[in-house]
Amino acid sequence: MESYFTKKGIPYACRDIRHDPAARQEWRERYGGEIVPMVVFDGGRRIVDGCDLPAIERVLRELTTPLPLAPS
Repeated sequence: MESYFTKKGIPYACRDIRHDPAARQEWRERYGGEIVPMVVFDGGRRIVDGCDLPAIERVLRELTTPLPLAPS
């Protein structure tokens, strides 16, 4: 996943749950972690489990597409 984000120029942070107890605890408790990798977007509002590139690309499109303006 890191190479995917690097190639696309998308900033990311990698937290290795094998070596970081705090990351492992957050993965389990906050996100209900069962699958790695887990890709967390938008402060935890959107999560993609595994290497599901179509799902990741869909979330990225949704996060970068401006919402329509509400009628005034």
